[in-house]
Amino acid sequence: MPITKRKRTQVLTKTKKKTPEKKELLVKKLKQSLKKYQRAIIFQYKNLSTNPLKEIQQAWKSDSKLFIGKNKVMQVGLGKGEEQSATKNSYLLSPFLKGETGLLLTNKTLQEIQEYCDTYKIPEFARAGHISDQTIVLKEGIDTLKGFAHSIEPYLRKLGLNTQLINQQIVLNEKFILAQEGKPLTVEQTKILRLMNQKLAYLEIAPLCVLEKNGTFKKL
Repeated sequence: MPITKRKRTQVLTKTKKKTPEKKELLVKKLKQSLKKYQRAIIFQYKNLSTNPLKEIQQAWKSDSKLFIGKNKVMQVGLGKGEEQSATKNSYLLSPFLKGETGLLLTNKTLQEIQEYCDTYKIPEFARAGHISDQTIVLKEGIDTLKGFAHSIEPYLRKLGLNTQLINQQIVLNEKFILAQEGKPLTVEQTKILRLMNQKLAYLEIAPLCVLEKNGTFKKL
């Protein structure tokens, strides 16, 4: 009898790991870029999504270069100690590259960057754990969820809303606290807020430290 080959399921959503070659290329690119700009700034961000990131890159592209999302690789590029430092004192930037941070290489003055960061605050969808600065209560009845298609009703119930369908209309049977001032949002609350197009958070950017081309380092 012929041997039956077992079918293998291919997972299409699996994220490919970055190859050593790509990491080395990024390190090389960062080291080359460090020498081209007057200063390097580590900045912290909150609630950053794709479209605002593109806007920031567009605003800074003429005289700056932005590196974001690969902290450990960037630390290698900057140097983790004085002996590995890519440029004078660039290793001093590495400890600040943790969490939601990025590296900006720029010819803009520090004041220009700070002014941009202070004014660039746009509404964003809040993530789970965000501390709400307001209380939002959904009232019971047919009007609260009037704009939703009836097909989404099971999903709303799954998110914790006490709903039912009456004549193809979603009815909220009891009030629901969508957000409470001073308390963190749950995953379910953030999903409902997104469905209702309610943005309770803001994109915030703040510089943490700066390294001048001559090696002068300053914590901000």
